[in-house]
Amino acid sequence: MAYKRLSKEEKERQHRRHRRQLLGGVLCVLILLGVVSVISAGVRLGGKLFDDTKEKQQYEKLLAPVVMLDPVPFDSLETADQNMLLQAAIWETIYTEDISQYERDDAGALILPAVDIDKNAARLFGPSYALEHHTFDANGMQFVYDEEKSGYIIPITGTTSAYTPKVVKIKKSVKEKRVTVGYVAPATGFSLDGNNTEQGEPSFYYDYIFTRQGDGYYLAAITTSDMKSADSSSASSSAVSSAPDMTAELQQQADSMAAASSDVDSTSASTGSSAVSGS
Repeated sequence: MAYKRLSKEEKERQHRRHRRQLLGGVLCVLILLGVVSVISAGVRLGGKLFDDTKEKQQYEKLLAPVVMLDPVPFDSLETADQNMLLQAAIWETIYTEDISQYERDDAGALILPAVDIDKNAARLFGPSYALEHHTFDANGMQFVYDEEKSGYIIPITGTTSAYTPKVVKIKKSVKEKRVTVGYVAPATGFSLDGNNTEQGEPSFYYDYIFTRQGDGYYLAAITTSDMKSADSSSASSSAVSSAPDMTAELQQQADSMAAASSDVDSTSASTGSSAVSGS
């Protein structure tokens, strides 16, 4: 009888040992899966932290109206060409706002409200920078400021440079961002949103310096970049000589805005687009 009781105890110990071994194996597998998951999540998170593709695209859209003017480098907004800054804010407004809703003069020209230009200037240059609104000439175009309407009469015709921005590097610090921008001369013309399906390599590069103001970073200076292109001189000259007619870009913008607006019917949208292009 004693032998039989010992045999049962041995069997129970064996069963307990097998259960512990099985449980330990399961725990090891779970721990291994957990470690793999943590490493995988860390790799994905690290990739997101170091992937600035989206930020580069945002800066390309923001800087497109500035780059197309090919401004002379400046150390501060105070030393920059004020008409260039004003013109950049005007084009930024044309790109950003729904221009199909704006008033037009008797000739059908678009009247761009100064209040919206100020709003978009703040997006570029910061809330502390104030534009001085006035009539001025730039790039063969005259921007007439109507004091009574508190807005600019946008020229029906005119040309400007055809450069498109390509952000290649963003260097960040607590107080500033240095955005290296390549100037691309598109083979098929300029696009206001900074995108082009046939972009080549940049002709040359500038560093756009954004300084911190409050919770944001705003353009404060433009400097020549250390990054160089292989053939900057010939590509640069060809881009300026083949400057496109910006009237077509205004018409495309008006068409797209009118089509997206549910408040404007197709007939009025077509009329508005034609008015911008002078047809």
